[in-house]
Amino acid sequence: MTDLKNIWVCAVINFNKWSVTPRMYTIAAIIAAFMIWLFSWLSDYVDAVGVAVTPWVFPFMLTTPVMMIIYGCLTALFYCDAPFTDSHTPFLAIRTSRRIWIIGQILYIVFAGFIYTAFFVFMSMLALFPNVQFSADWGAVLKTIAYDPASMTRYGIENMVNIEGQIISLFSAIEAMLISFGLFWLVSIFIGVLILCGNIVFGGMSGLIAAGLFTFIAYFSIYVGNITHGNILFFLSPLNWSSMYYLNWGGMDKFPTPIYAVSCLMTSIVVMSVVAVVVFCKRDMDIRERRL
Repeated sequence: MTDLKNIWVCAVINFNKWSVTPRMYTIAAIIAAFMIWLFSWLSDYVDAVGVAVTPWVFPFMLTTPVMMIIYGCLTALFYCDAPFTDSHTPFLAIRTSRRIWIIGQILYIVFAGFIYTAFFVFMSMLALFPNVQFSADWGAVLKTIAYDPASMTRYGIENMVNIEGQIISLFSAIEAMLISFGLFWLVSIFIGVLILCGNIVFGGMSGLIAAGLFTFIAYFSIYVGNITHGNILFFLSPLNWSSMYYLNWGGMDKFPTPIYAVSCLMTSIVVMSVVAVVVFCKRDMDIRERRL
């Protein structure tokens, strides 16, 4: 029980730093700005038809390819200073042990990823106000756009995201929100642990470089990569799996199945976490601050 308490303390200390870390305020402001930009067309459509929209737009957020870059870069910035060392780290590691401290950093990545995902969901809903109504159903507006995309052109409106009809047909709004939340959260954890492991094992900003490479692959796979390398890149690009749009829910063989994606992500997270803990406990501690 003492070990669990100390692990939790090591994780919570990182949350306490948020209030004095300008990077966190910057990330929050960028997310808010992009959510308003991304769904502004939907507010225009709602004004035109005079029918309020339900707030379940998060599952379609990453259907716009440029959002893959934004998501990847923001998430890398969010975790860029992993393993989150500062001048107090040596004293905390001595009192709790290095193994406890580094496990606490991994636990922080998990819970921070949850808050990070929840903020994206919240801002995607807030961006629709005041033209929003709450309902357990998808609502008439989202269904109309999904099954009749031409309805927007009649009002001279161009959509910024793809409201996918297959997702609306296969899942209820709540189911899609929960699945999308889980995928987004899991990929965010993957990026955080990737940066942590890379920075510990190879030093410098290796983890951040690796996260940048995966972000590039995610964007490349949608355009040129899909033409030059076929569908294989979708099976090698974890960031794409943060969106239901790039998974095979039946009849979409060019995308990996949800089981494949989740299995690969969880296996990678566990393996990188173990490697990070083992290497960190064996090497000298680098206490240089990497706060942005």
